[in-house]
Amino acid sequence: MDRTEDKLLAGEPIVRSVKGATAMGIGFQLETCPKAPPRFTFIARRCQALNGVSAEAVMADAATLFDLFLPSHRETFFAVLADAGKALQPFDIEVALRRPDGEICWRRFAARPGAPDGGRVLWEGLEVDTSERRRMEAELAEQRWRLEMAAEATGLGFWEWDVIAGTVTWSLRNRELFGLTPKAPITIARYMELVHPDDRDKVREAFVGARDKPHGGDYSLEHRIVTPAGDVRWILTNGRVILGDGDQVRLVVGTSLDVSERKAAEERRSLLLGELAHRAKNGISVMMAIVAQTARGQETVEGFQELLMARLQAMATSQDLVTAAGGRAVPLVEVIGKSIAPFGKSRFKVDPSLGELTLPGGMAAGMGLLLHEMATNAVKYGALSNDKGRVRIAVEGVQPGRAAFRWEEQGGPPVVVNGRHGFGTRLLQQVLRPQGGEVRFGFEPAGFQACVEFPVVVQ
Repeated sequence: MDRTEDKLLAGEPIVRSVKGATAMGIGFQLETCPKAPPRFTFIARRCQALNGVSAEAVMADAATLFDLFLPSHRETFFAVLADAGKALQPFDIEVALRRPDGEICWRRFAARPGAPDGGRVLWEGLEVDTSERRRMEAELAEQRWRLEMAAEATGLGFWEWDVIAGTVTWSLRNRELFGLTPKAPITIARYMELVHPDDRDKVREAFVGARDKPHGGDYSLEHRIVTPAGDVRWILTNGRVILGDGDQVRLVVGTSLDVSERKAAEERRSLLLGELAHRAKNGISVMMAIVAQTARGQETVEGFQELLMARLQAMATSQDLVTAAGGRAVPLVEVIGKSIAPFGKSRFKVDPSLGELTLPGGMAAGMGLLLHEMATNAVKYGALSNDKGRVRIAVEGVQPGRAAFRWEEQGGPPVVVNGRHGFGTRLLQQVLRPQGGEVRFGFEPAGFQACVEFPVVVQ
C-alpha cells in the first residue's frame, strides 16, 4: 500500500494532480444520488491497463465498468454501496470481473463518503488489483486440500494450537477421531477433557518435556481418549512445540492417528502368548503324569510304549481341534467324536443334544484325553470288553452357568471296585479343575458311570 492509499484510509481526500494512481491500483471518485444510477466523476487513466476499458468510457458511462462484474458480484457490490450510503459509512468489498479479453480478475473497491449535498454523495476511493493474492490463496488452498487428502488416506488428523491467540484448530479427520462434529467448539481444555483420565498426566508430561527444550521440540506418545459417545480409543499423537520471543510457547502443531486396532492386536497377542505359556506348562504336567501312570503295571517296554503312544495321540488329536479353532471354544461333539473314533462309533450312543454344548478352548485337550482313557478302560474292563456292551453319552442337567454330560456303560461284565484311584481321576485333577471342570465317578455293578461338568461357554 503506497502513500495515496494511506491517505484514503486516513480520511484525507485524494488529490487529482497525482491522477489517483497507486502501485497496486487506481483512485476514483464515485457519485451517488437517490434517483440516478452511480457515476464516476473521476477514475485514473490506469483504468485501461487494469480493467481493459478506458477512463473516459467509464466516466461517460459507469456501466462500462460495472457490466464487467460477474452478475452475482455486481448485485453484491450495489447492495453494499446502498447500505453504506444509508449509513454514510465507508465500504470495502472484493469482486470478480471479466475483462474484455476474457480474463477473470479480482478487484478490491474501498471508499469513504464525503458530506452529503442534497442527497448527493461523493465517494473517494481506490480500486486495487487483488488477483495475485487470490491466486496465491487458491494455490495454498489447493495444496492444503491435497495435503489433507493425502493425510486422510493414511488416517492422520491435523491439529494446531495458537497459544498467543488462544485458539485451537482441528481438521475434519481429527474431529472424527475424537468423535466431534465438524462445528463443535474446541479448546485446549475441551481436548484435555477428551483424554482418558488415567492418561492426562502422561499427555501433560510429554508436552512439558518438549516445551522445556532450549528451542522447543517434538514429542510423541500413545494415549487413550473417551469420545462423547463413550467409546475408548487409542491415539498416537505427534506434536511440535514452537517458541517465540522470550522462549514463550507460540504455537503447537501436530497429528493424530487412531491406533486402536493395533493396540487391540497387541493385547490379543499378549493374552495369547500368556495362554500358550499356561497351556504349555499344563501340557508338560499332563505328559509327566501320563508317563508316570502308564509305567505302572507295565511289564514290558513294548507294552509301555503302546499305551503311552495311544494316550499321547488322544491328547494330540484333541489339541488339533483347539488349534483349528484358534484357541476359541470347541464343540463338545467334535471332541467326543475324535476321542471315540478308534474304538468304533457304532458301540457309542451319543445324545444329539450334546451338539448344543461347547468347551472352553483350554479344556479341550484334557477332555479328549479323559474320554480316551475312559474308552480304553471300557475296552479292557468294561462295557466294550465284550460284543454286547455299549456306552451311552448324554446331556446331564446341572445348575445355571454350567454344562455336563454323563458317560454310562451298559451290558459289560459286573464292575469290581478295588478302592484305587485310576489314571483318569488323577489326570482330571490336573487338567479340568484349573478351568473350572469337575468329574464324579460311579462304580455301579451294572456298569461304570461318570458325570463330567464344566462352565458354559457363551456363543
